[in-house]
Amino acid sequence: MKTFTTKAFVAAVATASIAGGIQVAVATPAANAAVNFGAIAVASNGATGRSWDYASPGAAERAALGSCGYASCKVLASFSNGCGAVAQKPGWFQGGTGRSIGAARSSALARNGGGSILVWQCTSGHL
Repeated sequence: MKTFTTKAFVAAVATASIAGGIQVAVATPAANAAVNFGAIAVASNGATGRSWDYASPGAAERAALGSCGYASCKVLASFSNGCGAVAQKPGWFQGGTGRSIGAARSSALARNGGGSILVWQCTSGHL
């Protein structure tokens, strides 16, 4: 997939504007846009821990592990500005992530080979 840099896009729009009289407003991403991290941890007995809107991946993972509460807890989904989900089948758990809850659920179910969703979580503004 090809991507344009902001400068290349502005140059293309400026050229098109001169040639055809097109007027387009260009929005650039904020330089200090917030990045929020989240994680989901699951224990072998199915206990879960979730975290969201943390400043770093490590902090989000530690919080999820801490809220899970068992020595067997493992982080199965770690995400930023999006969602995570964990699918389950008897004795088996698998995590997935995505930009929306639907994408995260689909990812977890696909990686798990089916089953059902045990738990999900999104960072703010990413349902």
